Amino acid sequence: MEPFFVLAIIFGSITAWISLRHRHRERMEQLRAEQRRQLALGPASDEVQRQLEQRIQHLETIVSGVDFELNAKLNRLATHHLQIAGQLQRAPETTLGDAPTRAVSPPIATARMGGLAIGDRLADRFLIERPLGQGGMGSVYLARDEKLGESVALKIVGGFALLDPAAADRMRHEVSVARRISHPNVVRIHDIGESAGVLFLSMEYVSGSTLADVLARYGRLPPARVREVCVQICDGLTAAHHAGIIHRDLKPSNILIDEQQRVRIIDFGIARLRDSSGMTATGTVVGTPEYMAPEQVSGRAVDARTDIYALGAVLYHALCGRPPFQAATAIATTLAQLNDPPTPPRALVPELSETWETLVLQALEKDPERRFPTAQALKARLPAP
Repeated sequence: MEPFFVLAIIFGSITAWISLRHRHRERMEQLRAEQRRQLALGPASDEVQRQLEQRIQHLETIVSGVDFELNAKLNRLATHHLQIAGQLQRAPETTLGDAPTRAVSPPIATARMGGLAIGDRLADRFLIERPLGQGGMGSVYLARDEKLGESVALKIVGGFALLDPAAADRMRHEVSVARRISHPNVVRIHDIGESAGVLFLSMEYVSGSTLADVLARYGRLPPARVREVCVQICDGLTAAHHAGIIHRDLKPSNILIDEQQRVRIIDFGIARLRDSSGMTATGTVVGTPEYMAPEQVSGRAVDARTDIYALGAVLYHALCGRPPFQAATAIATTLAQLNDPPTPPRALVPELSETWETLVLQALEKDPERRFPTAQALKARLPAP
């Protein structure tokens, strides 16, 4: 029954995708008809035109969010049933150091990429030792790099990178830049390559916990500990931003804390499967809704301040025990990012200082111009230890 179930999931995914696109086109036609009707009444003001264009853009984002949510669920279902059938091996997502994500990928792409087994060799160089986890970008393995003579985390990149050659080229370029980042608070990328149609990258292996693991265990952290973590994140972001790299998917599961309590940011360069607008080549927003900046959600240009917003969301989560925006669905969460103010942190944690609340809310400003301009500017405003 398992193969039949997987085929049913694939069929259902395709059917749902076609239905969503059809409804999206119908709604776009309705909006354009309304626009033509308004134009017949006379030229619209610049403000009305701007609002209409923004509404169309937001509706496109919502449809992308539906794809996000549906595809993520289908991928998890397919992977689960392939595991039962013995066709896919993977570790639980709580494995330390794997930085699993919930980023979107096309239906079944993740399951298709999970075909390496213990003892396999990739590119005549990497000996697979064990799976570390499954992320939205693909499968992650602990491997022995026989060229470097050390253990590495090997990420098999699935999803859009393989389906879109232009996106893969953009990722290769950005990863080549990210390789130059050498900083104690950034996990080092060693290499990117392709073998037998498989795009992969190797990176420094870090044994420890993700911040997501820590928050799942403790709920929220003492402000003093949040400050220690934030200082190191700011230093890592600064190094990356100086190199011209924006993370675009900063979140607790992409922040590692090693056994010496040093904070390490992972996956720089990997989220760059989109053009400068923050969208993928197929028009889908990639990221994690709870930590995405409004400009990223709506497909506008992103810069270093996009990472500042994500850092603000991470700080909010660490201090308050939950992200600033967390609705029942990905669509509702992205709409909240666009339109709603966050609940003030002190409404959730009354003993939190006003300094912390002011800092977090400034990082979470909808308008990038009102946020901290740099990670170091945010670091300078942290409460005293």
